[in-house]
Amino acid sequence: MKKILASLLIATMFICSIAGCAKKPQPAAANNETKAGEAAAGTSKETGKDTGAKTEASEELVTLRVSTLAQQLSIPMYYIQKMGWDVENGFKLDISTFMQGSGINEALGSGLVDVFTIGAAGISSCSVYDAVYLFSHTDSGAGQQFMIRADSDVAAVKGFNPEYPDIYGTPETVKDKSFLLPMGTAAQILVDMYLNVLGLTEDDVTLVNMDDTAAYQAFVSGQSDFAKTSYPTADSYDPEKYLVACSMNNLNCPYYDNILCSREVFEDESKHDALVALCVQLLRAADAFQDDKVLMDTMMEWYEINGQTADADTIEHQVLERPFFTYDDLTSIDYTSSFKLLAEFYATVGNISEEDMEKVYANMDNTIITEALEAYASEYKK
Repeated sequence: MKKILASLLIATMFICSIAGCAKKPQPAAANNETKAGEAAAGTSKETGKDTGAKTEASEELVTLRVSTLAQQLSIPMYYIQKMGWDVENGFKLDISTFMQGSGINEALGSGLVDVFTIGAAGISSCSVYDAVYLFSHTDSGAGQQFMIRADSDVAAVKGFNPEYPDIYGTPETVKDKSFLLPMGTAAQILVDMYLNVLGLTEDDVTLVNMDDTAAYQAFVSGQSDFAKTSYPTADSYDPEKYLVACSMNNLNCPYYDNILCSREVFEDESKHDALVALCVQLLRAADAFQDDKVLMDTMMEWYEINGQTADADTIEHQVLERPFFTYDDLTSIDYTSSFKLLAEFYATVGNISEEDMEKVYANMDNTIITEALEAYASEYKK
């Protein structure tokens, strides 16, 4: 088997690979953590905008400590707080922001987290820290793809498998080729699915462990045959010189980001109604984000709060291609499919044990989101 396998990376590497569309200097706050707002004071510290919070009522509110990432998946939490929807619905968000999912998991293990937004690192949240998966709230698959050179023999045939008409390559042209990718992450799921479509396996190719940024530098300098990429690096490839061989989207491979909570808060009856109310407001935020301007403005505000710089025109397509799930989406798709796929994959490659995988499944509970969907339909679907 022709593979160059470095130590398998933990799931959080994939989080970094989708970190989204902008330069990301570390926040100035200590311990890689920042506050997104101060709802009790009625304003967001960073933006100075009225969040609608009412200090005099704070004692009656249920506080939910929310851990977020400085990425698109977390903007619904910020938006809920900014709009004051938390306070008007009987709870208050206390938001902390981390640069990686591993930081959230460390805080979770220390008992400092109630609810959090997370990607593939959520598998560790469930298997190691006994967190509870509530639901997946956004499709982050856009931009996750493998690039080939336009003059490659792989590019000569498109749609070899008629069920996947946008996929480049044939068994003959792909066999013995090399792939640059971060091993042990969802990128490996993508390459496995691509090879399967062509009737191949990992034994037929060489897999080289490399993150997206390093892969870009290596690939454009002439190394390897395929390079895994994601936003923002994907936009660096010249479309006249490089083509998308396969992607999460054209392989119908789900990659969703998720809402989880700690086991402690899940089992705390005094927090139950607040959890349901938060999920209702997440659905409400998804509705608001159907307006492209609202979504883009919120994204830019979130970047600014977290000390990141981005050009709105440059990142617009990246943001709009990763939609948040509305009520209609969540009642018509299997929003758990991505999380289950990741758990199975990590068990297959040895990142977690079979016992851990079963624990992940056991920690997936739809009680809260089911109540939230019913409440949302009653209050907002009129």
